[in-house]
Amino acid sequence: MKRSDRPRGMTATGKTREAVIVFFDAVIERRFSDADKALDEVRGRKNANPEFQEGYIKALEGILTSVRSGDERDFFNRASTTEEGLEKHSKDFRELLMKGRPKPFDTGFFSAWSDLVHYRMAAKK
Repeated sequence: MKRSDRPRGMTATGKTREAVIVFFDAVIERRFSDADKALDEVRGRKNANPEFQEGYIKALEGILTSVRSGDERDFFNRASTTEEGLEKHSKDFRELLMKGRPKPFDTGFFSAWSDLVHYRMAAKK
C-alpha cells in the first residue's frame, strides 16, 4: 500500500502505525512469519497507557490466530468485506468505544479491530 493510500482514522500512530500496517498486510496475504515479526515490533513499542496497549495487542493476536485457523465461525473469517459491510463494522466498533466508559483494555482491543476495518476500507479504494 502506497503512503498516500494509507488508511485514515487509525488509532495507531508513528512507527507503531507502520508496524500495524505491515501486520495487516501480512495477515491478509497469509504471510504468518512476517505477521509475527510485525506483531513483535508492535509489542516492543511503548504506549503511555500499558492497559490500552495490552488490549490492542490481544486483539492483534486474536486476528492472527483467527486467520491462521481459518475457522468460519471467527469474526475475521465471516465478516463482510464489502464497502457496506466495512462501513457497518466501523460504525459498530465506534459505538462500542463510545458506549459508557470502557476500560483502557477494552478501548485498546476494539481500537485494533477498528484499525483493521479502516485499513481494509482504504485497501478497497
